[in-house]
Amino acid sequence: MNRGLQLFALLAAFWSLLGCQLTPSQLYTRLQFAPGEPQTRVLMIGDSLTYYNDLPGLLQQFSAGESAPIYIEQKTTALWSLKNHWDMDDSKDTIRRGNFTYVVLQDFSRKPVTDPEESLRYYSLFDGEARSTGAKTIVFENWTRKGMDDEFGLLTSTYRRIESQTHATPAPIGTAVRNCKAKHPNIPMLVDDRHPTKEASYLAACVLYDAIYRKKSSNLPLTLPGPKITQDTMKVLRAIADETMGMP
Repeated sequence: MNRGLQLFALLAAFWSLLGCQLTPSQLYTRLQFAPGEPQTRVLMIGDSLTYYNDLPGLLQQFSAGESAPIYIEQKTTALWSLKNHWDMDDSKDTIRRGNFTYVVLQDFSRKPVTDPEESLRYYSLFDGEARSTGAKTIVFENWTRKGMDDEFGLLTSTYRRIESQTHATPAPIGTAVRNCKAKHPNIPMLVDDRHPTKEASYLAACVLYDAIYRKKSSNLPLTLPGPKITQDTMKVLRAIADETMGMP
């Protein structure tokens, strides 16, 4: 076993001891499409920040009433950066054959801070693949880890560089999480030092819905399938997403 695989195995064992979700799981039944039915085809590439609480499935549920609902695919692996996805799996081929409308890219949680040049490089490479097929890139902006709020400025600075170079659509999820902590500290955002609560994943889905459809998530029915949170909390999270996206 090479050193990289040994490290991953050790980290996986450590995560298992902590009770962390190591692999994606489907909490929401995926929408079914008839042949030729209009779709908004979305591919999500990232790590556990993307797959926790089945964020891809939740986002798809938000779109169920749209004229072109979301068809969702994901390439999500624990602890992986965009570089890992570029070098070690078939994410590039998935983009090339998928006829996607949007490709949502999420780099490893602190990578835009610890190695902004690498992060910029692989966002740009994936954006090039997406654009070559006619897809648009959405940048999934991470939140800061617990106790590392001082990194927020560096994190967002890297995302501004990425979005300036690629002309990708921002999904300022990290900013929305920060805003929620400031305005509603009673709503939990993290289950540990980095992973999202069901409330944080719900907030992320609202931001992504706003980014994809350019509509306010506040106008969605409150009866859509989702996590077990109160309707009052749903309303708060939707309002934060809309405000963060500049759609108050």
